[in-house]
Amino acid sequence: MTSLRRGQLAGLAAAVLFGCSATLISTVTGTGSALSIAGLLYAGATLALLAVRLVRGTRAETPIRREDWPALGALTLLGGVVGPVALVLGLARLPAASSSLLLNLEAVFTLAIAVLLGREHLGRRGLVSALLTMAGAVLLSEGSLSGASASGCALIALATLAWGIDNNISQRLSLRDPVQIATCKAAGASLPMLLLALLLGNAFPPIPVTLALLGIGALGYGISIWLDLLALRYLGAAREAVLFSTAPFVGALFSVVVLRESLSTPLLLAAGLMAAGVALLLREQHSHLHHHEPLQHAHRHRHDPRSGAPHHEHHHDPEDLAGHPPDRPFWHVHEHRHRELEHAHPHVSDAHHRHRH
Repeated sequence: MTSLRRGQLAGLAAAVLFGCSATLISTVTGTGSALSIAGLLYAGATLALLAVRLVRGTRAETPIRREDWPALGALTLLGGVVGPVALVLGLARLPAASSSLLLNLEAVFTLAIAVLLGREHLGRRGLVSALLTMAGAVLLSEGSLSGASASGCALIALATLAWGIDNNISQRLSLRDPVQIATCKAAGASLPMLLLALLLGNAFPPIPVTLALLGIGALGYGISIWLDLLALRYLGAAREAVLFSTAPFVGALFSVVVLRESLSTPLLLAAGLMAAGVALLLREQHSHLHHHEPLQHAHRHRHDPRSGAPHHEHHHDPEDLAGHPPDRPFWHVHEHRHRELEHAHPHVSDAHHRHRH
């Protein structure tokens, strides 16, 4: 499977898990405070990611380095604390329809930051795909800003902006071990929120609901964050945002199938728009002659002694190949330098393709 296809599948799987979790969370919001529920969700995510790390053991991935801690702290603060707290405060000031509509700003902010500041490229087909999926999300929300307060709109916009910045910072860190990054993010979000909920005397859900929230958080936040980091690694933040924007549709479809809610006309229309957008993105082919500047970094990559990928035809010290089969491809990680290269092939805005267009 190509890295492009791995990223697409990971992004869609992350959207499915998160979309289903949002629907389930909506059924238990009245059992505790917003802070305690959010803290429990991220606690479940932390436990799931620790279990994944235990089961997978040591694999060829680049661990977090000292220079990564500021970026990791920023994405944890923005995505795990500022975003959820602003969301909770905004939801208390807005009608449900207005908040659903404004939450679509996350994809807009992610795309804008990735393209305008992150030097990612989104061609005509990718742009049409983004417009179709976001149009489906807006239609699905049946949103209207009638009755919305300025402060509530500002808070929801702040939450989505925080998540948009978080997505782009996460993309920059995605060459590091994604399980380690996701674990640090989940733990860094859950502990402050749970502690704050205890200090403020907030109500916690009963034990059965607490266990359910831990389970929902394990899949909808923990595994979903891990998969989303893989999508960011292989696709870039702009294309990941398009795929992840299908999460509201997944949640709505899940509520129809599992919670027996009625099937509405907006849902069917949104399904058509989003399916068209995703299909267009999956079939996107962006190829042209481009120039690679010399680059030195470390990340997990595939070494093939028979026909190496042009992006990873680099020097190996004996210890880099120790313990690996000499005649078969394998995955490994080490510090390596990419030579200057000019060629043409299909590509997306991953870490090796941030060139001018």
